[in-house]
Amino acid sequence: MDKKRYRQNIDTSYREEDNVISNKNLSLYEIVGLNIKIEESPDRTLTNLSGKVVLETKNMIGIKTGNGIKHVAKTAAKIIKMQLPSGICFISGSMLKGRPEDRVTRLH
Repeated sequence: MDKKRYRQNIDTSYREEDNVISNKNLSLYEIVGLNIKIEESPDRTLTNLSGKVVLETKNMIGIKTGNGIKHVAKTAAKIIKMQLPSGICFISGSMLKGRPEDRVTRLH
């Protein structure tokens, strides 16, 4: 048999770049475990607050800092800088409002 006539079995349903958190698909993933920094907030005590996200609820984010865990309202953080595996992303805290598990269905 001539092997050139037959197509190789190549699985095209899985692509590595589809499974990496990026600024385009951030709202489809949980943010727990990401390093963040609050760049802008009306509350001066929250500005420049940085750490790792350890908790996410409907309206709050729990950030582990050097002084313990700080609970921040998502709407109080106007601009959040997130360190993603693919790079840095800036997002508004109000874009994250809602239950993490419901964000996927809300956007699609």
